[in-house]
Amino acid sequence: MSAAPARSAARPAARTAAVPTRDLSRAGAARERALRIVAPARARARRAPFVVVVVTILSVGLVGLVVLSTALQNQVFELARLQEQSASLAVQQQQLEYEADRLANPASLAAAASAIGMIPNETPVFLKPDTGEIIGVPTPAGSQP
Repeated sequence: MSAAPARSAARPAARTAAVPTRDLSRAGAARERALRIVAPARARARRAPFVVVVVTILSVGLVGLVVLSTALQNQVFELARLQEQSASLAVQQQQLEYEADRLANPASLAAAASAIGMIPNETPVFLKPDTGEIIGVPTPAGSQP
């Protein structure tokens, strides 16, 4: 037991002897100045341009989104107007097709022909296109017996 206390007493003496003393030469003073803490005001001054750049980028992005949204909204209104116009033109096309079919009806053609003074021919004449043969005797419509 007497050996253990002697060892513990020897250790603190060795630790105090190992602590280096401060070097006060010129190199030591230059090193002390180089390791100084920089003032916080200077750090804020460096952050200011970064903050300005970030705020500018965000502002430009926001303005771009507003412009894009407005342009898209205008295109939606234009699309709705064109779809309405297309539907109206489709209805008009159907009405015109119906009218053309009605006017192309044989009864409508006969009524229109008699309205302008034409009379039906009681003795029609037919032509065979492949041979060129005429079937029937051609006679004018007004000179029929």
